[in-house]
Amino acid sequence: MPKRHACYAGPHTRVKVRWRISCSTGRRYMLRPIFPVALAVVLAIPSVAAPSPADDDVLDGYRRYHAGDKEGAQQDFERLVAARPADLPARFGLLRVLEDRSRETRALEAEFEKRIEPFLADAEARHNRSETDDEALFYLANGHFLRAEYRLNHNKGIWGAARDGVRSKRLTEAYVKRHPEHGDAYFALGAYNYYVEIAPAFIRVIRLFLFLPAGNRAEGLKQIERAYTQGSLFSFQAGLLLMEIYGAFEGRPADGVRIGERLAREFPDNPTVQFALAQLYLSPAVEDYVRGGEQYQAVIAREERRAVARPAKYQARLGLASALFQQWRVEDALGVLSPTIDAKPDVPSWVMPSFLLRRANYRALAGDAAAADDARRVLAEPRWNDRHKAADDLLKWMERRRASGEAATYVALIRGNRLAAERRWDEAAAAYEAVRRDHPDDSQVRFRIAALQFARGETDRAASAFSGLADSKAPDWIKAQALLYLGRAHDLAGR
Repeated sequence: MPKRHACYAGPHTRVKVRWRISCSTGRRYMLRPIFPVALAVVLAIPSVAAPSPADDDVLDGYRRYHAGDKEGAQQDFERLVAARPADLPARFGLLRVLEDRSRETRALEAEFEKRIEPFLADAEARHNRSETDDEALFYLANGHFLRAEYRLNHNKGIWGAARDGVRSKRLTEAYVKRHPEHGDAYFALGAYNYYVEIAPAFIRVIRLFLFLPAGNRAEGLKQIERAYTQGSLFSFQAGLLLMEIYGAFEGRPADGVRIGERLAREFPDNPTVQFALAQLYLSPAVEDYVRGGEQYQAVIAREERRAVARPAKYQARLGLASALFQQWRVEDALGVLSPTIDAKPDVPSWVMPSFLLRRANYRALAGDAAAADDARRVLAEPRWNDRHKAADDLLKWMERRRASGEAATYVALIRGNRLAAERRWDEAAAAYEAVRRDHPDDSQVRFRIAALQFARGETDRAASAFSGLADSKAPDWIKAQALLYLGRAHDLAGR
């Protein structure tokens, strides 16, 4: 399943939104280290040299790619490379699209790997022959970024990716010295400077160990903003990154939404924009579930008009199901998943096992005794052997929750959770109190009551409850979320 929109439907849910600090389904999840994820975002941006009249056909390929037609863009670049085998801009454009599509179609990995090494070798040779060959310098820098991205996305080695990132930064700095007027050139540099600076302390230790150049958060943000306002090719990608930065790290979610809405109007057929905007709406910085769900619905409606289904249709359905479940609209969420399962699509290959595992997860959380059937369907299919461990883990998780009593308490809290999501505070409080009478010391109940207090603006009272939960013997997912809520409370108080 593509990492960009994956949501592992097992006991440990991989969070699609890096800034989401609460998981209203109550599922436990693993947070990936921010530096590899952020570096992947930095490296995920296609870069091309300053355009010239001779590059118009290459630029057309990028425009098609940015508009959301990846297959069409790949065909355009393939034709250009066939006509001009030594042309670095066309070759890089093809590599950019291949790397992106390889996340959805693993068969394209071999094609990317076959092309990236000779591309870097040719760019290096041109740069070595002439230090004034700016095109070679630019594409050598961005080729290393692209290979680093590929290594991260496909688990090909973080250390090699880091070395590629360092090489690219230094080459890009050399390019910027020659072309300070080129707005697009500041994007990758700004992204590196910003994310390396905000990385956690342990990543900074690794940075020193690997001799990674230091970053500069303030300067990096200015560089990304410059790429957005002054760039041409990179304005789109810089806008996507600013949506995340404003919403997650800079406390400017309204600015992130403004950029997202603009990009959605400009690129209505690119689902990447709607996905990013949906995630921002659903994040704790905004928490507008209706608008978030609308983004996924728009993608679904548009994709269903196509003669051939694209992965975006299924990614949007998973996103919509998640948005509905976050509102505790359990039956509605299941209703989004079941039609796809009933249709049994073979392509993309990740769809059926992913939807089955997600539905199994939701059914288990809702107290459906037959939830395990979906996980067993995944285990019974040899073609889905790469998801067998996830299915097995999910079954074990179901049994642990059932045996401990956690599952029954979770189900009892769903009504209150739904009322809280609808901001019917008094009714939610009454529903929680009814559960607390039967489970006076249960950590799940205490957590939900504290979350309700936080939502109602009783921050200090909620912070005290979260602090107690974080130091208790509660399940790990409760302690983790309690700490995250506690961090939000301190942030709101200016601490």
